[in-house]
Order: sequence, then structure tokens, then C-alpha cells
Amino acid sequence: MKVVLDLEGSQRELGTLAWSTDERRAYFEYSAEFITAPLLISPFNLAAKAGLIAAKLDPFDGLHGLFNDSLPDGWGRLLLDRRLQKAGVDYHMLTPLDRLSAVGTTGMGALAYIPELPGEEPAAGDLDWFVEQVELVQNEMDTADIDALQGAQGGSAGARPKIMIGLNPDQNTFVIDYGHELKPGFDRWMVKSRSSDDPADIGVEEQAYALMAREAGLAMAETRILQTKKGNRLFATKRFDRTPEGRLHMHTASGLLYASHREASLDYAALHKLTHMMTRDSAEVLRMFGHMAFNVHARNRDDHSKNHAFLMGPNGRWKLSPAYDLTFSAGPGGQHSASIAGEGLNPGRQHLIAVAKGASISEQEALNVIERIRSAVDRWPRFADEAGLSKARTNELDLILNGRRPQPAQALRWDTSPDSLAVSEPLPKSNPEAALAILDRAPDIAPDSGDELEEGSSASSKM
Repeated sequence: MKVVLDLEGSQRELGTLAWSTDERRAYFEYSAEFITAPLLISPFNLAAKAGLIAAKLDPFDGLHGLFNDSLPDGWGRLLLDRRLQKAGVDYHMLTPLDRLSAVGTTGMGALAYIPELPGEEPAAGDLDWFVEQVELVQNEMDTADIDALQGAQGGSAGARPKIMIGLNPDQNTFVIDYGHELKPGFDRWMVKSRSSDDPADIGVEEQAYALMAREAGLAMAETRILQTKKGNRLFATKRFDRTPEGRLHMHTASGLLYASHREASLDYAALHKLTHMMTRDSAEVLRMFGHMAFNVHARNRDDHSKNHAFLMGPNGRWKLSPAYDLTFSAGPGGQHSASIAGEGLNPGRQHLIAVAKGASISEQEALNVIERIRSAVDRWPRFADEAGLSKARTNELDLILNGRRPQPAQALRWDTSPDSLAVSEPLPKSNPEAALAILDRAPDIAPDSGDELEEGSSASSKM
């Protein structure tokens, strides 16, 4: 399989990926052309050098972390399995490279995989068609248009059903995006539907969280609610891995550090250290602190290793991606997937400050970020109302986030102390040592931006 790096329209052959059936692992070899003018596309585990590079057997089933980031999971994996099952193929026998061929040239980020899995020319559809098809798939109905859905999901990860569209905001029109060139005036967006486990109006809830996150100072891609003819309200976000010039390379903390998103494999100390090593920019480290503080105060505990990512353009420079997948989540076992100074169940201000100290962020800077975020979360009802969330759900989350009790019956259900949300089922203790060991062994990887974060330095001028 040939792997191509397509950075904002400039295509380079990255190398060749092969699968060893006997070893149940992949091998990758960089192209000679790329080695002559390399970019640090995966600096910790896939440095550009001559010769075969074997993937680790775990945690990505014998695939390199760089390429595992391209694979859809959750919804996208389900669609591919159903598509192959429909064609009479035993999807249990697929290798990771077979799945990469289904991603082909339409995946997230800047990597493309050739040859692609052939598919039928998809039919046109609208967003009501998307919602109806999602329901058919979830109900295991044979009438679902699996080929069209799988072609339009763009290799996206996560459990929620997604589809890619080209949106013209000026004309308020869109087309389903199957990876073809879009007409002028159209931008690439992602639209989400609800999964079977989601609240009824999860799209509106995520939009309210996006409004709150922007007010809290987090960088977010443009978002909106798309209301369909049949009354469905779907969350849509502009793709931050695409620019008017083309594609950006995207790499998650999971793929960078071989940290599985299915377990507590990273903590926020490691994420701050990773951000410093990738960007060498104190402002980006402070942005990561803002992501952590927002997730704590907004009760987004689904903060696993795939929900933190970095972007690279043609100049080879890395930056932290905009925040994404922000919504209320009780988390696995009621805990944060990424612990805060060793605390996943009841993180408070002292834990946030401890992480800040370890990341060379001054206490005053940290307190300023915390206060700005806490102030935005305190105004949750305003953002929920602006997004159009129901009063019942608004009040339910206001109770959890801010301790305001609209009804006595609700007050009995939750511990709403400022720094805790009580749960009864603990999560196994986070074990980030493996990821930290990778960072400790890593060489200096990022070009000096002139803004390197040194021990005890200040980042306040960067906010």
C-alpha cells in the first residue's frame, strides 16, 4: 500500500506500508524522496529514516500510531463492517491495512492510502436522509444505504454518526461531501447525528457547549445547528483539518504516544509536556491548560487521548488543534479519562494548579484562566437558551455544573459541591507512565519558535 502526504495541495509520496500475516503487524518504509527533505510527521515513534520500521503489536493491533489515527472507530468501523458483510466478506478477517484502503483519499488529516477500496458511485442525499439512514443502521435494517453512508463519513472517529458536507453559508445550501472538489463558496464541514445512547437533542447541547467554550476563551472551529425540513436539529462544525488551500496533517495524542483511547493511558501532565515538546510555544501550553480547566468545570470527562490533537501545515510547524467533541459526559466510571494531578473523580482547583506548576505556568496565569472558564460555565443557561436547548435539559445540567436547584427532586440526585460530582463506581487508576517514558526518551523535535517555554517562564503575554 502506498501512503501519500497531501499538505495543502502539495502531494508527496510518504512511503510504503505492508502487512506481515505471520507477525500480525505492519511494516513501513519511507520513500527515498521523502527522506531527502523530511518532515517530523510522527516524531516519537516514526522518525524519517531508511529501512523497514516495524509497528508495535499493542495497542493498535499491529499498526503504527500515525496510521491508526486515520482509521475510523465506532460509527465508521460499524459502517465498513456492515458494507463488507453485505458484500459477503467476513470482516473479522480484515487487517488494519484493509481498513485503511476503505479510508483511501477521503480520511481526516493529510494522509491518503492507495489503492482505495472500490465502491459504487453514491447517490445524492439530504440531512433527513442521513438521519433516516442512521436509524436504519442502528436498527440493523437491510435497507440502509451503507455504501453512501460509508463514503460520506470521511474516516471520522468517535461513536456518534457523522457525515461530511460542503456548506455554502452565504446561500445556506450544502452538498454531501464524498471527497470530490467543491464548487467555489463551499467549505468542508462535519455534521453529527445522535447515537442510540445520546440525549434526544444532543446536537443542540453540543452547540451550547461550543458557545460556552468560546466565551471561556477556547479556540473552536465555527459551529452551527442545521435544522432539516423534518425538524431534525443537527450539530455541524467546520473542519479544522481543511483550509482553502487543502489539507492539514493531524495527529492525536493517542497516535503520537501509542496511548489507547479505550483506557486511562494519559494524564494532563503528559498532555502539557507533549504540547510543549510538539510546539515549543508557551502560548500553546497555556491553551492546553485551558482545555483541561474547561473539561473539569464543564464536566466533559470523555477527555481521552484521541480528543487531543495537533496540526501541521506545509512549513512543518506543529500547533495544538482547536478544542473539539465538547459536551457533558460523566466519563468512564464517573471519572476523567485523563486524570488531573492524579485525580480523576473529584478534581478541584488545587489539582489544576498542581498541573500548571508542573507545566511552568504561573499560579496567577492559571487562576486567570480558571476564573474566565468558571465565569463562562456559570452563564450556562444563557448559552443553552441561545442554542435552543430545552428548559428541562438546561436545568438538569445547570444543577450539575453550577449547583442551582430548580426542583427539590433534582437536588436529591446529585452531589453538586463546586469541586465534585459524586459517583459510586471508580475507574482503575490512570497509568500514564508509558506515555511519559516516550516523551522522556524523545529528542528535541520542534523548530525553535523563539518562544520556548522554559522552567519558571511566563505565558501571560500569549493569551
